[in-house]
Amino acid sequence: MKNNYVIRELASLERSIRKYFDHSPVKREVESVTGTHGWIIVYLAGKDGEDVYQRDLEREFNITRSTTSKMLANMEKNDLIGREKVARDDRLKKIVLTEKSKKLAEKIRLDNMAMEKRLTKGFSDEEIETMLKFVHRMRENIEDQ
Repeated sequence: MKNNYVIRELASLERSIRKYFDHSPVKREVESVTGTHGWIIVYLAGKDGEDVYQRDLEREFNITRSTTSKMLANMEKNDLIGREKVARDDRLKKIVLTEKSKKLAEKIRLDNMAMEKRLTKGFSDEEIETMLKFVHRMRENIEDQ
């Protein structure tokens, strides 16, 4: 493992993924949607019928409260999400997709699936499961600090 740095390889992979999405045909169609906004739209679309709150996004995407708050404000400004009051608690607001983002969700989801397929080409299901376990363990190792 001489000079084989995990962090360098993971950072390089992340840049390659970002480059793919930046030049994706879908990106041209959905210019107002950044990478993270796209992931959130797809996540919310997958939770159709369930109430989703800011804290759910913080947990799911491992992002801070202030970052999530700014991101949601930006998404709301760009008409990608709305926030609706919840009957049982006036302070609580669930996050919902707008009609605009509902139309984009399927395109983004399909683009994400194409990238996933490209990334895992030639891997067996068992290898993918093992890799995911390693990545989750790495994230847990970082969060333990």
